Amino acid sequence: MSEMIPSLTERQLKELPSNAEAKLYRALRDNLPQDYAVFFQVGWILRREDDQARDGEADFLVCHPSHGYLCIEVKGGGIRFDAAIGEWFSVDRHNQQHSIKNPVGQALRAKYSIWSKLSEQPSWRQLQLRNVLRGHAVFFPDIGNKRALSRPDNPETLIGASQDLVEIKSWVDKAFGYWGDDAGSFSPLGNRGVDVIRKIFARSFFVAPLVSSRLADQEARRLELTNDQVRVLDFLRSRRRVAVSGGAGTGKTVLALEKARRLAREGFNTLLTCYNRQLADHLSAICSDVGNLDVMSFHQLCYGRVDRANKLSGRDLISEAKGTYPGQNLYDVQLPNAFSYSLDVLEDRYDAIVCDEGQDFREEFWVPLELLLSDFDNSPLYVFYDDNQNIYARAGTFPITDEPFTLTTNCRNTAPIHTAAYKHYKGVPVSPPKLEGDEIQFDAAPSRSVQAAKINARIVDLIANQGVSAGDITVLIVDALNKADYYSALQRLPLPKPAVWLQEGHRNANTVLMETVKRFKGLESPIVILWGLDAIDLSANDELLYVGMSRAKSLLVVVGTSATCASFQ
Repeated sequence: MSEMIPSLTERQLKELPSNAEAKLYRALRDNLPQDYAVFFQVGWILRREDDQARDGEADFLVCHPSHGYLCIEVKGGGIRFDAAIGEWFSVDRHNQQHSIKNPVGQALRAKYSIWSKLSEQPSWRQLQLRNVLRGHAVFFPDIGNKRALSRPDNPETLIGASQDLVEIKSWVDKAFGYWGDDAGSFSPLGNRGVDVIRKIFARSFFVAPLVSSRLADQEARRLELTNDQVRVLDFLRSRRRVAVSGGAGTGKTVLALEKARRLAREGFNTLLTCYNRQLADHLSAICSDVGNLDVMSFHQLCYGRVDRANKLSGRDLISEAKGTYPGQNLYDVQLPNAFSYSLDVLEDRYDAIVCDEGQDFREEFWVPLELLLSDFDNSPLYVFYDDNQNIYARAGTFPITDEPFTLTTNCRNTAPIHTAAYKHYKGVPVSPPKLEGDEIQFDAAPSRSVQAAKINARIVDLIANQGVSAGDITVLIVDALNKADYYSALQRLPLPKPAVWLQEGHRNANTVLMETVKRFKGLESPIVILWGLDAIDLSANDELLYVGMSRAKSLLVVVGTSATCASFQ
């Protein structure tokens, strides 16, 4: 039995859209020896495209250490080719014809593209395999007479049909033999070559949440990839412009981070950007060891580019922007336009840009970001967003024409937190997580000072008696205009040593963070204490409540007067 990547169950094979691909998958799995490695539905993006090598995907990639690799394109049903117009058609059981792409051309391009993708990777170049056997073939599992399909560019040896499913090893070996005769002397792929192909096209990864949780059993379940996350990563493999939407907790930031890492490791000079400075700093710390990747907030990007351009040109681009847009907001209009001016001065560009929190980016932000790409039309651009987190009331139009890919499963919160937070959500329905947890807890008290004392007592108990790390606790203030009063009320109260209060900073294991909901957007914490609700019109602030409540992974505590707490129940 060959090594199949991925290894699909019979249920998963039955759920495949293509029954023809499932037939060939079973044949390759069951009838090839274990020294064959078969990759199913392989996708890629090349740093540079040319006429022969393009972004794309292959139905099957068959590798053998003594030979090389073979790209196989699969088409189901009957097959018809009209030479007069150069068009290919599949024929269904009702004798209806459907136009399809040229399968021979697809397999041929895949062969060249995979070689180009391998050649981009330092680990492949280190093998110094100059002339590896590389071939392509087509397979039509539902037809019997393959001779009828033979053409000068598609010899019978490279055509698979129904009868070849039974003798699949013989067919694969003949296809390798055909290309081996054609190539003459070639270098065996070797086990190391197969290993490198496996690492490039089937690299496993572990999608971990952004912060640790005190509840080990819940956290272990969060670490499992949801079906949505698997689908979106597959979806992004061979597409250059994609918008991904999803509610809070659906894994947008985790996926944005993983996509940026992958692009950088594949040789793309990549920018990962977002609106929230706190989130940008957090992501930057996580990615500190990743080459080819810059992580910064949009306004950090603006200031950095403008400062460099000013030093190089002797101009003051912000003053120029203020002169052109007098009276406009510095961060919304003037600074983004100064960033645009810098593009005429600075020549360096990014090969790819990944944007998180896209709902908070104004239309003025997108033009300079697109111009910052090395190829305005073709460089990869990915935008992750949640329309219901638009608490800054920004524009929601992105420079991406295709319909967004929507994530629909919450993989962050426990079920009770999901239920509470999503009462304030409007958008595509999001399924609750299969993760039970504590019900939302309420601490009611008549005044700010008494509420602060209750918060402090709860935190002291969590740290001193229940073994919770101070860094797993965050107090989020909804009433941002009066945040200083809330911070001051808490900072007067002692915490068990070595824990200390941290006001709007970068937390560590010994700090209890105090933040506003807006500044904490995009981040998460195992335990969130939501405070500063009494002076807020709760009915008019669904977005703030949705964002604030959904930051909690395992435990959410709401603090306010009795009337405020009752409004949540």
